[in-house]
Amino acid sequence: MDKGSVIGIPLALASIIGCLLLEGGTVRSVLGGPALMIVIGGALGACMLEFPFHITIKALIQSKTIFLGAHRDYNSLIEQILKLAATARKDGLLALEKERETISDPLLKEAVKYAVDGLDPNLVQQILESRIDHRNHENVLCSKFWKQMGAYAPTVAIVGAVLGLIIVMQNLDKPEMIGPGIAVAFIATVYGVTFSNVFFLPMGGKLAMIAEHEGLYFELIKTGVRDIQMGTSPSIIQCRLAAILDEEVKEDAAA
Repeated sequence: MDKGSVIGIPLALASIIGCLLLEGGTVRSVLGGPALMIVIGGALGACMLEFPFHITIKALIQSKTIFLGAHRDYNSLIEQILKLAATARKDGLLALEKERETISDPLLKEAVKYAVDGLDPNLVQQILESRIDHRNHENVLCSKFWKQMGAYAPTVAIVGAVLGLIIVMQNLDKPEMIGPGIAVAFIATVYGVTFSNVFFLPMGGKLAMIAEHEGLYFELIKTGVRDIQMGTSPSIIQCRLAAILDEEVKEDAAA
């Protein structure tokens, strides 16, 4: 679980609701199904128009990683690459064929297959870069999707507020309905600003950070496989991979 997301959202909502209660308001006064439908439905519809449908689906699916976190274990990946490098140095690249069955990451597994098949290292790098660029591109689009949700939500909320005021204007002959009617009209604005700044924009920012996290993971794979094909020693590979993560290698581990 991502502690920042799990704690941050309740904290923001608690602060907003707490302020409302301290000012003498009630939670019931800001509940409004139609306003919620306008804000969420309107923003989602606008984003579906802007983005390809498969990106919409992927962005909705990726939203769970905001709370579950990005499960990319750099250390386990480096250990696996070093193990593959040691096997290749000792028994040759063909010996990695048996090791492929123990590899869980699809990209690393594919890259090792190319190495075993004897593809030129430069060609393997080109294939991996194409795969990585495609994944990074889609991850960035998913981040932009939620940021656009945050951009559209307040604007759509204004539409909801104006619609509410139109209804109020149609009932000016009923003074007792004017006050509550105006309050209801502005609930959409509250929803739009709240969802934008508490949910959508932060979600887009978190997915952008996760995309950078995955970018480093992919870079480790690309560099590791290239060095394995070039016959680089595991100790040198470890230093190179640690440099990507801007970490220091312990002397006993690198030996």
